[in-house]
Amino acid sequence: MTGRGAGAGRPVALVTGGASGIGRAVVDDLAGNGYAVVAFDRTEPRCPLPAGVAFVRGDVTEPADNERAVAEALRRSGRLDLFVGNAGIHDGGVRLLDRDGPRLAELTRRVLDVDVVGYLLGARATAEHLTRSRGSMVFTLSDASFLVSGNGAGIAYAAAKHACVGVVRHLAADLAPHVRVNAVAPGGVITRLRAADGSDVYAEPEPIAAAIRSLNPLGALATPERLAPLYRFLAGPDAFGLTGEILRPDGGLVVR
Repeated sequence: MTGRGAGAGRPVALVTGGASGIGRAVVDDLAGNGYAVVAFDRTEPRCPLPAGVAFVRGDVTEPADNERAVAEALRRSGRLDLFVGNAGIHDGGVRLLDRDGPRLAELTRRVLDVDVVGYLLGARATAEHLTRSRGSMVFTLSDASFLVSGNGAGIAYAAAKHACVGVVRHLAADLAPHVRVNAVAPGGVITRLRAADGSDVYAEPEPIAAAIRSLNPLGALATPERLAPLYRFLAGPDAFGLTGEILRPDGGLVVR
């Protein structure tokens, strides 16, 4: 499943934002396909995790919490094979003139701290272990990593997700040839995604789902469960030659 040596035990994965949404679907998919998994999140899962999955409660913006999550992964078999950076928050669609300067600064710092710095801290905490196992990193990006209108993203979220493209590409170059670094950038996915103010981004899912379908050529609406196998693919041997790549299961937004 990864570059681990012959005779090694189950591969071990650490997934941030693993209590709900895409992260939870990735946890379930990996656990059902031979991985030992550690889910790392600020909030407890609403539904029981699969048998054998460990949970670490913590904040991805805190270096010590990232280290604790890695320690739990290593405790399972002394190795780490996959890091999935997925935890993130939205900005609620805030545009430049919707906030005065101080409130815009506060919002932007919070979104960048979780969505960008959180990824960097996770990568820093896992990189040396993944180098030893010749493992992989897979990050969650978004259509907002490439588009700036029509998708509900505000200026802070668009800035953060565009920055994450640079994170993926830089890490792919920096950690080669031992660690492959890739990402999945779906279109809109109805999850429990929260905005920086704590509000539910998808509080009215039906009209949002219709809008997502209307925007892409395939009329597609991804679900976390449909996306999860892509993370496992990118970490597995069939993706052996891929690094710095971003899969875009967004219904074909690129052609628009």
